[in-house]
Amino acid sequence: MATREEPRKRRQPGRPPAGSEDKRARVLHEAVELFAHQGYAGTSLAEIARAAEISKAGLLHYFPSKDALFAAVLTQRDQKTHEEFLLDSTDDPWKLLDQWVHLIERNVQDPTGVALYSVMSGAAVSDEHPAHEWFTGHLATTIEMLTRAFDEGKKAGTVRPDAPSRSLARCLVALSDGLQVQWLAARACRDKDKATVFGTDLVTETRMLAQAIRSTWGM
Repeated sequence: MATREEPRKRRQPGRPPAGSEDKRARVLHEAVELFAHQGYAGTSLAEIARAAEISKAGLLHYFPSKDALFAAVLTQRDQKTHEEFLLDSTDDPWKLLDQWVHLIERNVQDPTGVALYSVMSGAAVSDEHPAHEWFTGHLATTIEMLTRAFDEGKKAGTVRPDAPSRSLARCLVALSDGLQVQWLAARACRDKDKATVFGTDLVTETRMLAQAIRSTWGM
């Protein structure tokens, strides 16, 4: 009977050898890689433990279940985003849109993180998926942040009073997420002619939308 192929090592440039870094951080690093490429259901704790060069018992010392590990991966992703890009979340909508474009620029340098988010977003539409609560909370928080900024811009006189704040926020999130899916698909597509149809310059097109919003609804 054929045996399952051992997962390839995913140590990336800059990842220290096993034993020279915090084991919990190493487990999180490998979990991000495996969840992004195989999805939640397709990834076992044993695979993550092997990739992190730690025993399964050692992994369970830090994360008592796969759900707990997945939650930690998602929490780490949000913390990194807010620490690096949205720590100064602002009520100035135009400054916030600039920060949004900078976030997309960072994402282009982190295709694994983008893949994790995109794979998870499809699965999280089910209320039984472990990521459902996180993902719906993430969407709500992001849309509320953008909506509040547009509303504050109205008060400050920098946004037209008739601007549909929440609709603009939802469209910005939807377009960014959709462009990321197309970007990932183009990277993986073997048919280059087909890939040129949906291949996207992610940063340029996100900036184009941000500029269109400002030119249409700015004062």
